[in-house]
Amino acid sequence: MPHCPPELLDDLADALARVRTWAGVIEKKPGVFYLRREPFLHFHLVDGGRRRADVKGREGWMSLDLPRPATAVKRRAFLRDVQARYDERSRRANASAMTPRTSTSRPGFRRSP
Repeated sequence: MPHCPPELLDDLADALARVRTWAGVIEKKPGVFYLRREPFLHFHLVDGGRRRADVKGREGWMSLDLPRPATAVKRRAFLRDVQARYDERSRRANASAMTPRTSTSRPGFRRSP
């Protein structure tokens, strides 16, 4: 399934500009976003010229149908859904970072005599 060309995302410019400001989000190519080093959000063209966003949350990928042009209501709903997946992934990353590690739990760690 082909990725959606960037020129067909112009109606989402305000929503995507917001996503670009979130901590850890990197746009590797126009319309292809990563959260830290993992894929997070991208767009596809589907049968009949429709478009779809795939966004990755804690439980995996979720598809969102996006009519073109997207109304202000649809853009706000899209941003809410993407923000919720971002929050899920950010909470998981923060929880992992805050888990205490003991010196003996690190692979390859040896204590000096």
